[in-house]
This record gives sequence, structure tokens and C-alpha cells, in this order.
Amino acid sequence: MNRRVVALLTIRAALLALAPLPMLAQNALVPGWFKERFNPQTTEVRQVQGLSDHIVDGKLHLQLKDFLELVLQNSTDVNLTRVDVFNASDQILAAQAVYDPTLSLGFNTLRSIAPQSSQISGASTLSTLTQNSFLNYQQILPQGQTVNAGFDAAKNSTNSAFNFLNPNIASTMNFSVTQSLLQNRNNILRSAPIQIARTQLRITSSQSEAHITDLVAAAAGQYWDAIRARDNIGVEQQTVDLAQKSYERDKKALDLGALASLDIFQSQTQVAERNRDLVAARYAYLQALDGLRRLIGADLTVELRRTELVLEDDPSVLPDRATILPLEDALAAANRVRPELDAAHRRVTVDDLNARVARNLLLPRVDLTLQASVSGLGGDQVAIVGPLGITTPASSSGFGTTLGQVWAFNYPSYGAGVQVTLPLHSRSAQAQLADSLVNKVRDQYTERQVEQQIVLDVKQAIDSLELADASIDAAKQARDLAQKNVEAEQQKYELGSITAFEVLDSQTRLATAESALLNAYVGYQEAYVNYQRATAVLLDGLGMVLETPRAR
Repeated sequence: MNRRVVALLTIRAALLALAPLPMLAQNALVPGWFKERFNPQTTEVRQVQGLSDHIVDGKLHLQLKDFLELVLQNSTDVNLTRVDVFNASDQILAAQAVYDPTLSLGFNTLRSIAPQSSQISGASTLSTLTQNSFLNYQQILPQGQTVNAGFDAAKNSTNSAFNFLNPNIASTMNFSVTQSLLQNRNNILRSAPIQIARTQLRITSSQSEAHITDLVAAAAGQYWDAIRARDNIGVEQQTVDLAQKSYERDKKALDLGALASLDIFQSQTQVAERNRDLVAARYAYLQALDGLRRLIGADLTVELRRTELVLEDDPSVLPDRATILPLEDALAAANRVRPELDAAHRRVTVDDLNARVARNLLLPRVDLTLQASVSGLGGDQVAIVGPLGITTPASSSGFGTTLGQVWAFNYPSYGAGVQVTLPLHSRSAQAQLADSLVNKVRDQYTERQVEQQIVLDVKQAIDSLELADASIDAAKQARDLAQKNVEAEQQKYELGSITAFEVLDSQTRLATAESALLNAYVGYQEAYVNYQRATAVLLDGLGMVLETPRAR
């Protein structure tokens, strides 16, 4: 029979023999399998998006909600955090490698020519040609059984006179299953790493969500700092205007001879100092805007760097106080949704699973193996004359005859075996169990620590809101009184009862009061952001979706 046909038939028969097992041609031979194998699921660098939707008349107009949405879309720090879940997902795939089947096939040929010193060799110079084809399949099933299946076909031809089948074709198909009966009976030693990897993916997702929340809260604080810097320009401009009016009055008084020439320098100095503070305030605002550009990716192109940013929020417009829950209600809401607490709880479940694995390793190992095989033989029958003169005529059979004998189970072999392994000392498993229990206690303390931190965060956030609210009322009153004091001091100065120094001092006090009121408003806005972060509602309504890869 043609050698190539023999090899193809061998492969085909082996595939048919392995048909009941996983990974058939419907899975391993389709193009999609190769595509998934060499093109795994991955992520790509996101381009800056969404900025053009907020550009009006060549200016980038932003409110807090718009700004935070752009931060979630374009912030490099946020996108770096998103990538972490892909690494955690890859660990699931790596843990599943223990179930990967292996398929090995091959063909060997050997020609041997050797002189012989014995008549029983059948020839003075023995020439032998051996050709062997094999196909083996091995896999660990999800239930824990180890399956082995194989098919071998060998063709031998020789010039020995004693071979009555020459050439001969022998084939063997074998199958075995091994099941653990005590240690690893429920396959926990192989399934636990997969469960841990899946749990770790959820932990990483929760950690990423918590980190993104912190990044967004910091971005919101940076936004309100920019608002503070913007409105501080107005405060400084007001002080310049007041100082300029005082200087103009002093200048008229000097021209009329009602003011000494040396006294004009005081008001001039005040104007110069206020202009200096105004210039510093303007540049502080520009620097704050540069920080906002970086957070939303508006610093990556020349066009966006040149686009003017317009912040539209007014810090004096306070959020609805009805959204602020009482302390206990806020704590209950935070404990339900804070991702840090969820991650801490899942770490404890991982410790429990590790402890189960360690306890299982302490058990004796008992393996039951069932095995079966079937053989076939064919070839060219040489004519033989028996002792009684009976002649066996020559005949010919090929690979088909051999396969027929295999499929018909004409020459079967089967058996079973039990192997027991007693671990007299399992120090490694004992240490692993002890570490798992210690880690569980540590993670339970960590979980308590997270709970305490949540209580502290929520309580401090509510306290900060109450403080900011009280600060606004006090700052308003101080600003109104400072305004009245400036008007009163100005009247006194016009009547000549006080000097210019008292007038300038009252103006400075007014500027300080205006700045304190601005800081109180911004402080309330920042306290509200911290309250939203503490109760894990900051990302609500921003369209944030943490992309989690498909775990196969």
C-alpha cells in the first residue's frame, strides 16, 4: 500500500477514535480558532474625544459635569487605570491552561542493515525497514479526570526467512482515564486558581473604580480651584478700582493744595501693590487652566492648546441640600456601594479558598486508573509448508484489515489500577494552611480598616459641609460689614477726621472679606465633591463604564 495513503489513513482513524473527546475538528480546525489563538482580545489607545462638542465660537465652554465627563474619557491617568483589568483578565486565561489539551503526532522511519552470526536471524545480512506513525491526545477534564488516548500504526519489512508476515502492519488504539478518589477528588487543586483569578478580576475592577473615583474627585477639586483663581481676579480688580479711586481723590486734593506732596505716595503705593496682585492672580488662573487642559487632553494638539477655556460655573450657586443624607443613612449607602469594601470582602473569600486547597493537600492521594486497548495486525502472508506437508497459501492484507480488527475489538486488553500515595510529612501544605489562616485574619482586619475609613470619610465630609455652610454665613456678614466700613471710612476721610491710611486699611479689609467669601463658596463646593466621593455617588450620571474584558 502507498506509504502516503497509510499515513493519511492513520491520522483519519485516530481522529475518529478521539471523536468523543473535546476539541474536535469543529473547534480545532476552523479558521476562527486560529484567529483567536494568534489575535487575542486586547485594548487600544483611546484618542481624545468629546472636546469639539463643547467648542462654541472658538472657545471651549465647560461646566463641572462636562469637565468630569471629559476627564473620564480623556484623562491619561484614568485610562491607565482602566488597563489594569485587562491584566487581571489575562490571569484567568493563564489559570485555565491546566485544561489545555495536547495533541501530538509523528512519523518515524528506520532502515537497519547488519551482519548476523546466528541462523535464527533468518538471513546472513539482516535488512529491516521500520515505519511508525502515532497520534496521542491528552487532556484534563473540568471534572478532574485525566484522559489519555492514542493510536499507533507500524509497518515492518525484513529479509528474514522466519517472518511469515512480511511486510506486516500492526496498529494499536489505547485509552485510559485517571480519577482522584481522595486528594483533589473535587478537582479543587485545579479549579481554585481559576476561581481566585476570577475573584481577583472583580477585586481589580473594584480597585480601579475606587482609584478612578479618587482621580475624578481630585479633578473636580482642581476645577473648583480654577474657579477660585478666576473669581479671585474679580476680587483683585475690585481692590485696584478702590485704590485707584482713593489715589484720584488724593491727586485732586494735592492739586488743590489740601494734601501734602509726600502723602500722595501712600495711595500710589497702594495702587501699585494692588496691580501687582492683579497680575499675579491672572497668571495663577492661566496656570490653573493649563492643569485642566492636561486632565481633559486639551494639551495634546496645537489647536486645542490655543483654544480659550471658559468655565461657566458660579461657586455661589450651591447644590441642593436635600441630596445630603443624615450621617447614618449616608453611612449605610456608602457601605452598600463603596468599591473598596467590596474588594476587601472578596480578599477574605480568596483566603477561605486557599485554606480549602491547603486542607485538601493534607489528604492522602488515591488515584484510580481505567485503561483499555485494542490491537490489529495485517500484512503479506508468506506461503508456509507445515510439518504434515500442509501448505498455507500466500495471502495479502493491508492497513484496512488492521483497522477492521481494531474497530471490531478482536484483540482487546483492559484493566484497572489503584495507586495510593501517603504524605508522611506535609510541611509545605501545613505552612500553606497556616499562611492562609493568617492572611484571612489580616484581610479581616483590613476589611474593618476600610469600614472605619468609610465612617471617617463620610463623617468628615458631612462635617466639612456644615463648616462650609457656616463659613458662608459668617463670610457674608463680614463682607457686608466690611463694605459698610469702607463707605464710613471714606466719609470720615472726606471730612478730614481720619487719614488716608485708615481708608486704605478698610479697603484691604474689604478685599480680605471678599476673598474669604469666595473661599467659603469654593470650600462648600469642594466639600460637596468629597461627600459625593465618600458616598460613592460621584460617578453617577457621568456615563462611566469600567470596561471588563470577556473572561473565557
